Amino acid sequence: MINSKKGQSLSVNTIIITLLALFVLIILVVALTGNTGNFMDNINQLWSGTAIDTQKAVVSCNGLCSSFTTSGTGKFKTDFCNKIFKIDTDGDKKADVELTCPEIQTVSCAAISEC
Repeated sequence: MINSKKGQSLSVNTIIITLLALFVLIILVVALTGNTGNFMDNINQLWSGTAIDTQKAVVSCNGLCSSFTTSGTGKFKTDFCNKIFKIDTDGDKKADVELTCPEIQTVSCAAISEC
C-alpha cells in the first residue's frame, strides 16, 4: 500500500496558519485599543511581571488622560482610575509599590475630576 501523508500535512499547515493569523489579530486588537505609545512596555509588564519605574507610569497615565480628553471614551477614564501599576522605586526590577494614576503624586488630569 502507498502511504500518502497529503491529508495530514494539509491539516497541520491549516492549523499553523490559523494560529499565526489569530496571533496577529490579537496583537492588532491590543495595539489599536489605545495606549499604543506604551504598547511594548505594557506587553513586557504583562508577560514578565516586572515592575516599571515611576516615570513610565506617569507617561502612561498622561496618555490615558490625553486619550480621554480627546475622545471622551469612558474606557480611558476607567483605565486612568483603576489600572494598577507595579512600580519599582529602588531600581531592582521588583515591584515596591502598586499605585493607580490618581495615587501617583506627579499625575493630574483636569478632564477627570472624580474616579
